[in-house]
This record gives sequence, structure tokens and C-alpha cells, in this order.
Amino acid sequence: MGLGYLAVLQFNSGKALIRGLTWYETWITLAAGLGGMMALFLAGDRVGQHGPWMMTRALAGIIWISLVGAIIGGTLALPLYGTMFAPFTLIVTLTTSPVIALIWAAHMLAVHVLMAVYRRERDSVFTPERLTVPEHPESLSVRTRGRVG
Repeated sequence: MGLGYLAVLQFNSGKALIRGLTWYETWITLAAGLGGMMALFLAGDRVGQHGPWMMTRALAGIIWISLVGAIIGGTLALPLYGTMFAPFTLIVTLTTSPVIALIWAAHMLAVHVLMAVYRRERDSVFTPERLTVPEHPESLSVRTRGRVG
């Protein structure tokens, strides 16, 4: 949503700071936020995972979320042109402004950490105890030993 707001500010050379946002500029900002939320929902298990490939998966997921979020947000804001130009605008904004890219990276890292906390909490509530007790006869590690690499 923040990057959508920055895109609106770039479109009119920052005049929105002085005169306020029009309804359309507000819709562009909200569409960017909705696109980011939808992309995070569609990301599934790309972020917030644990394991040896965690950072590789998280980096790929962050890039995927950003580009798909830009496509969804751009489509909501302006159906044809927004679909094409929103990912381009995102990439140009991140490459031309290192401060914005650093803020974007910090927010995406925070999303990864928060998703990891959410998954850990959800698994502690909804995973049966027999699957988490080590060496329980019905635990996943005993049942899959020798069959999964």
C-alpha cells in the first residue's frame, strides 16, 4: 500500500501531499494494498517456513509476492494498463530509490518472520500431540523413517 502511495506521488510530482488525494488516487493506494494482501494469501507456503532452504524459499516468495501483488493491484487500479505497468513501476521505484528498496526489504523480512511465528503458533494448536512427541510410535518421523530422503 505504501508503494502504491509512492507511485501516486510520482505520477503528479508530489502535489498530492499539498492538495490531498483524489478519490482515484485513494483507490490506487487501496488497490495496491489489496493486491499485496491477495498475493500474500496466494503465496501459500513460500514465506514463513523453517528448514535448510528457508532463506532461498523466502527470497523467491518475497519476489513472487511483490510482482504478483503489483499485477493484482495494477489490475484493480486500472484494468489493462495497470496490469502491464504496475510491475514495471515497482521495479523502477525499487531500483531508483535505495531507501525505498531498503524499507521494502525490511517490510518483506518482517512479513516472513510474522508468517513463521503464525505458522508455529498454528501448528502448536492444531497439530495432534502424537505427531510432535519424539519417537512416538505414531509420530511422523517414525512412520516416514527410511521412506523420505
